[in-house]
Parts: sequence; C-alpha cells; structure tokens
Amino acid sequence: MSRVALIFLALCFPVLVYGQAKNLPKWERVISEMTKAQEGDTITYRSKKSLDWSDFKMSAVANNDLKAHIELTFGVFVKKANVWTGVTTIESYGGIRRDLSWVNPQYKSQQLLDYLQLKYEISHYFAKKLEKEINSKKINAGNTNKINGIIETHINGRDKALDELDSESDFGNRAEIIDKWKQKILSEEI
Repeated sequence: MSRVALIFLALCFPVLVYGQAKNLPKWERVISEMTKAQEGDTITYRSKKSLDWSDFKMSAVANNDLKAHIELTFGVFVKKANVWTGVTTIESYGGIRRDLSWVNPQYKSQQLLDYLQLKYEISHYFAKKLEKEINSKKINAGNTNKINGIIETHINGRDKALDELDSESDFGNRAEIIDKWKQKILSEEI
C-alpha cells in the first residue's frame, strides 16, 4: 500500500508545483521590467521592429544636455508550462517604455534615430539570449529564483553592452561606430 501511495505522490508532485505557480498572476511567475507600464506605454520588438519619433512620448527634460533618452526594457512571458514536469517555456522581447522615453526636438536626425534603434535592437538581442538560455535549461516554473537570476544576468549584460556603445559612439555622434555595432548584432558578436 505504501508503495502505491509513494508512486501516486511522485506522479502528483510536478502537478502540485506547477499548480502553485499557475495560480499566481502571469507577471508574478516570472519577473519583467514591463510590469509597471500601463497599456500602450510599451512597444516590444515583436509588435514593432523599427522605431520612429512618435514612439518617444515623454516631453524632453528641461535643463538637460542630452539629445534623447530611451527607456529600454525586457518583456518576459510564460508561453507554456508542462503539466507533468512544471518545465516552463518563455518568450522574451526587447522593448521600450514610450511614456519614459523622450527626444529633444532640436536634435532630431536620422543618425540619432539610428542610434536609438540600435539600442532597441541590442535590448531585443539580449532578450532573445535569455529566452534561449531559460528554455534550453528546462527550468521548473516554481524555480523563480533561478529564472530571475538568468534574467538579471542578461539585463546586466545588456546594460554593459549599451554602456560600451555609448562610450565608443560618443552617445551616437559617431556614425561609423553605429554601423560597426549594427554589424556586431547581425553577426552575434556582442
């Protein structure tokens, strides 16, 4: 009798773990930087590949020497979770917070838009890297610490790459560096 009960519990354990995670709202199961946004405040690479000036909704900050600010983010979504094992499959996209991104109108240029587009693409590149890593490791939905750690690692990697881009391109003032980074993204050398 105890052997039957043990087998039954062993088979039910993944369902119980998954069931606990499934009852939480989607955003609490896996962290996402987009959680604080209202509907329409964010754009993801999935919905819009190319940015334009209308995507920068916030008014330019007064007394600021910057030409523009783009608030980059990741969207991490649970695509499916295996009922028996609790293994989670996610989708992840780079995005921007439109409500927190702005451009100083006097500095609008194609080069500046290319620079901001490149930052958007770098964010998406790192979002896809984290998606690939999480999905390849077949992580249980209940192991949010492990998932959050991977997300944090890729956010830090993205931020480091963006700092390098800012430094090398003099915040978008050097077109040849922007072109070099576009090639790095295409060849996945970041």
